[in-house]
Amino acid sequence: MVESFVGSLTAGEAMPPKSGFIAGERIRMHYLEWDPAQTSRGAIHSAQLQDNDELPLVLLHSLGTSADSWRLVGRYLGQRHPVIAFDLRGHGRSDKPDDGYDLKTVAEDVVQGMAAIGLGQVALVGHGWGAKVALMLAVLHPALVSHLVLVDCPFVEPRHWPGMTRERFVRETAPPEMFISRAAFLHAMQQEMADFWSPEVEAIVLATVQEQPDGSMQALLRPESQRLIHIALWEDHALAYYSKVTCPVLLIPAAEQPLPGGQPPEKLERQEEFAIAKGYMAAQVARMLHHCSVLWMPDTAHDIQLHRPLHLSAAIVSFVSGQSWVAFSDSLQYLYTLFRYS
Repeated sequence: MVESFVGSLTAGEAMPPKSGFIAGERIRMHYLEWDPAQTSRGAIHSAQLQDNDELPLVLLHSLGTSADSWRLVGRYLGQRHPVIAFDLRGHGRSDKPDDGYDLKTVAEDVVQGMAAIGLGQVALVGHGWGAKVALMLAVLHPALVSHLVLVDCPFVEPRHWPGMTRERFVRETAPPEMFISRAAFLHAMQQEMADFWSPEVEAIVLATVQEQPDGSMQALLRPESQRLIHIALWEDHALAYYSKVTCPVLLIPAAEQPLPGGQPPEKLERQEEFAIAKGYMAAQVARMLHHCSVLWMPDTAHDIQLHRPLHLSAAIVSFVSGQSWVAFSDSLQYLYTLFRYS
């Protein structure tokens, strides 16, 4: 299933998504939509299609990014499923109110958006902060979520991270010098994403900022909104939610699977320490979920959807298709190994 899916996708044509807005009672939301009816599917044989191919996928982006961050994945997923990616509150081209940045409010924004588009039950995919929003939505509205995919989610609350303090977490922001000009911004982002930088990735990261008259760059997510999101994440109680999730869950950490008997780092000060800790957090959360599988993706950036979009797309489609857990996990880990060393 996974191998044939990858083969079909590499032969497909990339189609641009539709861009639209929803004017709801809460906020006005922007979204991108990929429609299989408008995508070339000549390489996908009808015998390969499954009953769940028409199940809509809703994609929620990470903190400080936008629906555009899903463009590389949407082109693949859109060959099999209707796909909607929202700009969440305060991000992208959606409204940026002064309040309402707690996870519950943002999750209800998504429910409003889904209803306005006419979506019923969906497979829900969240990345980073968007994964926490997806988790909240799945707990509050279990009937709306058939499958839940958490992509490199901050699985455990920041207050439980080794060595982390509230003050440090709330004040963490990007260095201001990276916003002094377009060139400085792109240089900083290219250094961070050197392993997978491309003209497409450049366009995606530029969608998170706006150039000012003096030539400086300003993040579309306002600093005060980001601070409110950090406060909400610090006060969140995600560990209490996992056991309440009723649908199948796929965890995709950008981390190595922890060794039996190993111990997480005592402090989180370097990127390597965060990567190791994520593995232990994901393993802890997996034990709390009723129907859970884990796809370990070491040597992968946090932005998995930009670094390994084809592999992530294959993982999502295979998960939603309802393969057996054993076959699903074995085939995906095998495929990841091929991608990792190719």
